Amino acid sequence: MRVHPDGLVPKERYTTAAFHGLEMARLWPRVWQVACREEEIPEPGDYVTYEIGDQSILLVRIGPDEIAAHHNACLHRGTRLATGAGSFDKATITCRYHAWCYALDGALIDIVDRDDFGDLPPDLCLQRVRSDRWGGFVWINLDGQAAPLEEFLDPLPTLLAPYHLDRLRLLAYRSTILPANWKSVVDAFNEGYHVQGTHPQILPWTDDVSLAYEQFGTHAHYGRLADARRQLRPSPRLGLTEDQYDEGDILANLVAGLGGLFHLEEQAIVEELRSETTDTPTDTPTDTPTDTPTDTRTDTPLLARYQARRRTLLEAAGVDTSAFEDDELTSAEDVYWFPNMVGPVYPGSAILFRIRPNQNDPDSAIKDTWILGPASAQKRRPKKRFYPDWTERDWGEITNQDYANMAEVQAGMKSAGFTGLRLNPRQEGNLLHMHRVIDRYLFSAE
Repeated sequence: MRVHPDGLVPKERYTTAAFHGLEMARLWPRVWQVACREEEIPEPGDYVTYEIGDQSILLVRIGPDEIAAHHNACLHRGTRLATGAGSFDKATITCRYHAWCYALDGALIDIVDRDDFGDLPPDLCLQRVRSDRWGGFVWINLDGQAAPLEEFLDPLPTLLAPYHLDRLRLLAYRSTILPANWKSVVDAFNEGYHVQGTHPQILPWTDDVSLAYEQFGTHAHYGRLADARRQLRPSPRLGLTEDQYDEGDILANLVAGLGGLFHLEEQAIVEELRSETTDTPTDTPTDTPTDTPTDTRTDTPLLARYQARRRTLLEAAGVDTSAFEDDELTSAEDVYWFPNMVGPVYPGSAILFRIRPNQNDPDSAIKDTWILGPASAQKRRPKKRFYPDWTERDWGEITNQDYANMAEVQAGMKSAGFTGLRLNPRQEGNLLHMHRVIDRYLFSAE
């Protein structure tokens, strides 16, 4: 079930319990994975639980700048100590079953009728899980011998440093179950090749061809080429000439896809810029000094004018844009954090997807959607909204199209006429890279 030397990815990696079991035994216990955002547990005693397969991890803030991760199991009979998210009363963790009591750091501090147990080890405490923080995320690793987090993430901390992810805050949190293997869900958001097939309605206002893909030692990313960032143009697949499309329409649709954090303000800017005309008089009086300044705003491309205005809007919201060129203010860095987080990161915002196996089912996955934005935009602590069936909610046209593909992909892979994935070497290179990194974890000991 390894990836073939020619790049063929066997379908069994997506469809079989055997391969799923290999991942649960050799991949997930050994990788760093995002468990939560720091702002989900802002005060001492606040907690969240993170599940991966049949393992549950309890993350609790034990001090202003200290977060602990414990295996979520009472030392007495194994009862889970918490579910979901909340806050522990009186700064203690009390088992719901027999009321064994632990300090937030995991130390066992009280046993009901302790004398009945005779001699117990004096240092009983909840088993710690390795954890670390970067970018405002809390990460866990079940392998105590794994490389440090910063080494695992390299070079993403350097690549993403200008975005200051640690300064962003969680604005919305939605979760659902999708009827596909977790890798199929990651795949759907890790390449731009599917746009022309799945989302043809957006081709008139997006250049889906001018994308650069780059794989690192473990992770990957993709984004628009510099020339494409400076222009408003449709997909070259449509074969349109400049007189066959309107830049203002393209800009309006571009803004609608930037995450919606400043939607009304940005739409107003677009309309204002579209209506602007030069203020230079048609007939200049002969006695006007030759050095009198004239307004030449319309000589500047529409996109450049919008990008300058967007910088002002972001700075007013407290976003540091000093590291970005103007053309980067309207482009995303689509990042893939191995093994299971992917999504576009913009200056001042991000839409990130965390995808996990749904326990021991190779045919379904848990997908969490996190929308991050400036701290000034966070009005309240967001509530996680869970939809067991993704069709219970309208996710928007583009996401609905992506989700509708999932069941068809998973079912189609089981066809006797399908043997494996034949990936586009450039546009789906991130997917092939993911599989090769997975193989390092699954088969490195053989």
